[in-house]
Amino acid sequence: MKEHSDKIIAVTAVIILYTIFLNSIGCPIKFTTGVSCMGCGMTRALWAAVRLHFTDAFYFHPLWPLVIVWIPVFIFRKKINKNAFKAFLTFTIAAFIVVYFIRMFDPHNHVVVFEPQNSILGRFN
Repeated sequence: MKEHSDKIIAVTAVIILYTIFLNSIGCPIKFTTGVSCMGCGMTRALWAAVRLHFTDAFYFHPLWPLVIVWIPVFIFRKKINKNAFKAFLTFTIAAFIVVYFIRMFDPHNHVVVFEPQNSILGRFN
């Protein structure tokens, strides 16, 4: 029972911190480093999809449908063949890496940025 309550506390803490960051500084990684992470735009993409604004969802993060696919995969991971699970995990990681670099070097993409000078660390220099 202790293990279960620890997980609930951890998830609650993450949700609270995430909410604080989104409402004040935005992404903590981008705020600290000035560099977007591979999941940058995913929250905005999912919110756009919930509102049925699919064009916006794909603009914010083109891999947002993978999150929806991952929900049942994660829930039923013990029932899925280990090799199939590892293959899907590898595919997902590779897709995020490829899409990240494409978005990073796309001059029309304003979601993923490399601006270390605008980070909290960059302001100290």
